[in-house]
Amino acid sequence: MSFCKLVKFYSISVFHFCRLTLLFSDSRYICSDTCNLQTAHKGTIEMLRRFIGQASIAQRCRCLISRQSSADTLRRCSSSATASSQAPVGTSAEQPTNTQFSDDYTSQPAARISIDRSGLSNPPEHSHETSKDSELVKHLKSIIKFRGGPISVAEYMEEVLINPKAGFYINRDVFGAEGDFITSPEVSQMFGEMVGVWAMCLWEQMGQPDRVNLVELGPGRGTLMADLLRGASKFEKFTKSLNIHMIEVSPALKKIQKLTLKCEDEDENTATTLTGTPVSWHSTLEEVPTGLPTIIIAHEFYDALPVHQFQKASRGWCEKMIDVAEDSKFRVVLSPQPTPATLYLLKRCKWAPTEDLSKLEHVEICPKAMDLTQNIAKRISSDGGGALIIDYGLDGIVSDSLQAIRKHKFVNMLDDPGSADLSAYVDFPAIKHSAEEVSEDVCVYGPITQSHFLGNLGINFRVESLLQNCTEEQAESLRTGYWRLVGEGEAPFWEGPNEQMPIGMGTRYLAMAIVNKKQGTPVPFH
Repeated sequence: MSFCKLVKFYSISVFHFCRLTLLFSDSRYICSDTCNLQTAHKGTIEMLRRFIGQASIAQRCRCLISRQSSADTLRRCSSSATASSQAPVGTSAEQPTNTQFSDDYTSQPAARISIDRSGLSNPPEHSHETSKDSELVKHLKSIIKFRGGPISVAEYMEEVLINPKAGFYINRDVFGAEGDFITSPEVSQMFGEMVGVWAMCLWEQMGQPDRVNLVELGPGRGTLMADLLRGASKFEKFTKSLNIHMIEVSPALKKIQKLTLKCEDEDENTATTLTGTPVSWHSTLEEVPTGLPTIIIAHEFYDALPVHQFQKASRGWCEKMIDVAEDSKFRVVLSPQPTPATLYLLKRCKWAPTEDLSKLEHVEICPKAMDLTQNIAKRISSDGGGALIIDYGLDGIVSDSLQAIRKHKFVNMLDDPGSADLSAYVDFPAIKHSAEEVSEDVCVYGPITQSHFLGNLGINFRVESLLQNCTEEQAESLRTGYWRLVGEGEAPFWEGPNEQMPIGMGTRYLAMAIVNKKQGTPVPFH
C-alpha cells in the first residue's frame, strides 16, 4: 500500500473515530454526580472496546458509519470539516465523491491532504565536516552567541589566559627559551637573590617577627622563590619565620613549582627541602590566612590581568568589544552604549592630568588590578608588611598596549586564541591611587626602574662575586643575564649572532612598593 494512500485512509478513519465521541455525548451520559460519571465512563470504555474488537479496520469504519443516518449526511459532514481546515499555503484538499471502505486498501480513491507547514522551523542542512575551530574558539563563540552580542576585551583576555580547560597558562609550561617568553628569574639567579635581599630588609624593618607570610602572585616555574630561598638560606632566623604561599591557578605550573622548590610531597600543603620552609598553594590571595605580617611579591603578574580598552569616538569614550564577523573570524567593534567598565574609566580619568587625556585616542584600564591592589593595601594596613610589584609598564595612563606573544614573536591577539600570551602595560599610577584610596595606613613608593632597584640592592657586587668562581661559559651567561636585567637596549659587549643579542630590560621594567607606614621607607626607595 502506498504511503499517500495510507495517510489518506487513516486521516479519514481518525475523522470518524473523533465522531464516535460525539455519539456518546447524548443525555444518557450527562451526569451530575460522581456515580453517574463513573457509569458514563464505563459505558464509553465498553463501546470503544467493542469498536476496537472488530475483525478489521474496514469493519470498524463500517461500524461507525452504521450509526449515521445515511452516507450523504456523512459526506456533508466530512466536506464541511475539510473546508474549515484549509491550509494557508495554498494547497487544496479534495474529498472523494463516493467513500467506500473495504479491506482492499489499494482500491481507495485518490485524495490530497492539506498540510500547514508555516509553523515548522527550517534548520540548516546538517554537515558532517569537522570544524577547524579549537575548543577555546568554540567556547568564545558560544559565549558571544549566548549573550546576543560582543564581549569585552577583558573577558576575551581572561578566557584566553586562564580558561580552566584550554587557557594559555593552564596546561603547559610557557616560560623559558623553549616556551613563549622569558622572565627575569629565568634570565639569571641574581634576580631572585636581589628580591630576597629586599624581603629580608623589610622583615628587619618589621622587627624580625617570628612568623610571617611570604606570598608570591603568579610564581611561574617557581624559579624566583627557589633563588630567594637559596640566597637567604644562611639567614636561618629569617627562613624559619616564613610561611610561603603560592598563588597559582594552573595545575601544570603547580607541578613544576613543586619540583623547582623540591617539595616533600604532592599535597597542597607541604614543605620545601631547600630550607624546610612550609609551602601552600592557593587560587586567590583571599585564601591566604590573615593575622600575620605579610610580604607580597608580584613579579610580572599585573601585566596578565585583563584590561578594558576604550576608544574616543564622536559620542565619547566607547569600549572596544570582541565580536564574530560574517566570515566566522573574531573582530573588534565598539560598544553602542556605556558599559559597566565605564565607571572605572571615569575613576581613572579623575587621577590623570587633563592635558594627558586630551592627547589620547585610546585608553586601557584594569579594574582587576585596582581591586587587587586595594585588597593588598587592606591586608598590609591590618596585618603589617609590604608588597613589591615589578612589571613592565608606564608611570602614566596607558593608551593601547595589549599584545600577543607566541614563541618569542608578536602575533595578532585574535589569531588562534589560547596559543599566545596576552599581556598589557601596567598602569603604575592607578596602582598607587588605588592603594592610597582604600587606606591611610599604607605608603606607596615608586615606581623606579628595575635597573635602579637591582643596582641599589647590590647586584653589581653580586655579579662580580660570581664571576670570580666560574667557567668561561658561565661567565658569558652571567654577563648576558646581568645586561638583560639592568641594561638598556642592545648589549655593547655582544659578539655573537644578532638574533641572540641580549636586550636590556632595565628601564622598561618598573618597581613599586606598598608598605605599612609603621615600617618606614623600604630599601631601595629612599
